[in-house]
Formats: sequence, C-alpha cells, structure tokens
Amino acid sequence: MNIETIPVKIAGNPFFMANCYLVSSSPESKKVVVIDPGDQAELILNRLGDREVDAILLTHGHYDHIGAAHAVAGSTGAQVYAHEGDLPLIVDFAKTLKDKYPHFAKRVAQGETPELDNYLTEGETLERANLTFDVLHTPGHSLGSVCFYNAQESILFSGDTLFKYTCGRTDLLGGDPQSMHDSLARLSTLPPETMVYPGHEDTTTIGEEIHRGLCEY
Repeated sequence: MNIETIPVKIAGNPFFMANCYLVSSSPESKKVVVIDPGDQAELILNRLGDREVDAILLTHGHYDHIGAAHAVAGSTGAQVYAHEGDLPLIVDFAKTLKDKYPHFAKRVAQGETPELDNYLTEGETLERANLTFDVLHTPGHSLGSVCFYNAQESILFSGDTLFKYTCGRTDLLGGDPQSMHDSLARLSTLPPETMVYPGHEDTTTIGEEIHRGLCEY
C-alpha cells in the first residue's frame, strides 16, 4: 500500500491542520482513494495529477474532514462515502461549531456541501483502487464516525477516533464519552503492530496506544 499524507490548512488557519490521505496499491498505480479531503481542494487535486479517484472516503462529517469533498468529487467524478449517522453534520457544515466557535462557523458555512453517493455500514468491506478496507463504526467523536482498516497490511485510518497520545473530543454535537470508550476498546483488539493514520498530527500504532492506556478514556 502506498500512502501519501497531505496536511491541509483548514479555513485558511495555519494553526488548524488536518490530514488528507491519498491511498493506492502501489506508487505506480493510477487508481487512488482519497480519505478526508478537509480543505484546500486545489492542493489535493494538484497532488492527484492524472490519477483516477476510485472513491472519496469520509471518516466523519466535521468540516475539517469534508471541506474539499465537493470540489474534489466534482473535478474527478468520484463517489463520496460516509456513515449516515453524520448526515446532519454534512448537510450543515457549521452545525457542530455554532455554539462553541461562532466566528469559525460563519467562515466554514460558505463552503459547498458534498453529496453522499453511498452510506457506509458497520462490517462492510470496501474494495476500491485494488485495495480492501473493512468499515469499523466507531462512534464517540461523532455519531457516524468510522475507521477504515486494511487487515492485509495492518493499517488503520482512524479519523478523529484515535490520535497519537489521545483520542477525539466528545463535547461536540453527536459526541458521547461512553461510545468513545467502547470504540477505543474495540480498536485495542486490533493487532498491536497496526499502523494508525489519524485525522490530525502524527502516525502511531495500536500497540503504542495500548501501552499509553488506550482504553482508560
């Protein structure tokens, strides 16, 4: 598996970055999956070049993970996948931000909402761009949060469920501490060598996070 990480600047804020991933079966492959195109569509499209986007996968519906999905889908013709539980967040970009970050909510509300072509479900297996991903429904950060797991290479794209040293916050709309606890407990059953590619910051492994107390949230 070939993974290209694109740190994207959210709403022009250099202190608010998120990870967009371009994933392909090999560096030479002309087919790619885009995970969490959060902003800076032009940057993402430039990195894609002439490759075919076989799917756009969203780990959850917060703006910093979907902000460029509409533009990338429009330019490439790719279908967009997300869990139905986060449809309210996707329909209204700023919904989760209005109470806590009203000024930021006004800025992101100017973006265009992506249209969902497919709803992801727990236990579903996706085969796109010559890759296979198991869909793990991991609510806690949001109602429809999912992780994408490739068992063959022990790679997990965790969105905002699990980060290096910590996990996603649960105080935004759709968040729930008990659900987060249960989701982290589930992730702890993956092989310890599983490489974790989170929605923000650096990579880690399941083993490292278990050592740090993954399930003690």
